[in-house]
Amino acid sequence: YRECRPLPRMQLKPAITRLEDFGFEDFTLLDYNPHPSIKATIAV
Repeated sequence: YRECRPLPRMQLKPAITRLEDFGFEDFTLLDYNPHPSIKATIAV
């Protein structure tokens, strides 16, 4: 069981006005605080 953490926020570059003009570099994730990974053995 993991305790909930506050959700991150996404910031978009305000200079972009058309949806088609957005690229990966135009998004910023703010206040992202992930939990550590859970190690597990899996078969591939």
